[in-house]
Amino acid sequence: MDLQALFTHQQKLDSYIEEKRQVKAEDVFEEKLLAFSVEAGELANEVRSFKFWSSRGPSEDSVILEEYVDGLHFLLSIGNTLALSPEADAVDLEQDKADEKEQTAAFLELFAAVSLLRIEPSAETYGALFSAYLSLAGLLGYTWEDVTHAYAQKNEENYNRQQNGY
Repeated sequence: MDLQALFTHQQKLDSYIEEKRQVKAEDVFEEKLLAFSVEAGELANEVRSFKFWSSRGPSEDSVILEEYVDGLHFLLSIGNTLALSPEADAVDLEQDKADEKEQTAAFLELFAAVSLLRIEPSAETYGALFSAYLSLAGLLGYTWEDVTHAYAQKNEENYNRQQNGY
């Protein structure tokens, strides 16, 4: 699945939710930013790279990947709200899993990019946030195929949740 397909799938889900909840995307921009930040925080909590005080390792890959795509849903939704999407369709996440220091630094970069996007919602700041989040997937050891497969599964689950009164 290419990037444009992801944005299209997300737009359909967003439109469904907006109609069902009687909201407009531009009216919930800050809520989406906070939701993305919360999901990124939940992801960091499962990765555990920053928890120097704990000897417990990261959660299972399936848990981490699900948290990652939870964030991806909101990130795509933010892009759709701003009518922005990356210009490229191809994504290359093929890289080795990073060590804890690199992962922690990537999370901090991500949170800084969210703060900047709130202040300056532009194509440039969204692109920086989007790029940082895609890079994080590779640093966590996931391929683009892993991400898109997990996204498709979670997207279907999100529709089901909306239909069942979530």
